[in-house]
Amino acid sequence: MIVKTTKIHLKKIYSFWDKKAPFSHWKKALSESFKIREFYLLEKFLDALLFNPPDLVIYYYHKSPEGLEIFIRDIKLQFNLVRLPLLLVINHDSLRELENYLKAIDDFFFLNSSANEVLLRVELSLRRIDRISDNNPLTGLPGNVSIERNLYKVLESERPYAIGYLDLDNFKAYNDLYGFSRGDELIKNVARILVTTISSHTRDGFVGHIGGDDFVFIVPLESVEKVAEEVIKKFETLIPKLVSRKDLERGYFISKDRQGKTCTFPLPSISIAIVPVQKGKFTHIGEIAERAGQIKKLIKAQPGSVYFVDRRA
Repeated sequence: MIVKTTKIHLKKIYSFWDKKAPFSHWKKALSESFKIREFYLLEKFLDALLFNPPDLVIYYYHKSPEGLEIFIRDIKLQFNLVRLPLLLVINHDSLRELENYLKAIDDFFFLNSSANEVLLRVELSLRRIDRISDNNPLTGLPGNVSIERNLYKVLESERPYAIGYLDLDNFKAYNDLYGFSRGDELIKNVARILVTTISSHTRDGFVGHIGGDDFVFIVPLESVEKVAEEVIKKFETLIPKLVSRKDLERGYFISKDRQGKTCTFPLPSISIAIVPVQKGKFTHIGEIAERAGQIKKLIKAQPGSVYFVDRRA
């Protein structure tokens, strides 16, 4: 199914093809869901790409094979357009030629493809690049775009949910002492704990990575405390593998604070601020984040791994 949006938010497609069928039929179908701009002259097409790039390109290979080489070599790979989705239109007898462009194209379809197939391939390519662009490169978890989208879904849901904001305590000091590689491993393990724990409790959950050592998760309200308790328990079993025996035995480590002063720090722990959400309780996701921030200030002052559920109306 193609999701239609308002004209303001239509994604922009550049097509380089001919003024005839099937291209005219495809344009009519695409125009219902996207803002499409057609090009018939290579020079104008390349200029537009350089100065006002679109969200996706459809290129008729047989109109100008040489132009495709220029587009890929001189524009797509040189001007930070590597992520720009490129769909080729080809003849059936040209499949072998695709081997020369596998590193640059995202999909292809044939001249006899139906308008529905073209629409689906365009939509799939756009959604694929959205996922790639949004996902956190370290953990692979959905990033801020997906987090925001899921939070708005919760605001409108008839079912009560809980939003958990999790972050690591003393992470910077740990990272400075043990190194970025160990710090990255700690973050990846927290991501795995969240995903495995939530998936074992509900099929209706979500885990997102805001960035750094900050995560968000969403679960049905009735599951949240069990999830938080299990996440903390799993995290506590993880710590002995990620700190030295000496630090583990004495219960703290020595590193530098943000001012560069040598200090003692408690072993890494996690803080989870939980905000229950029912329809009508909040009008904007910023209100949820603000409530979570208030809770974090309270639980950060407590030793060890802690979660707290906001009981306010």
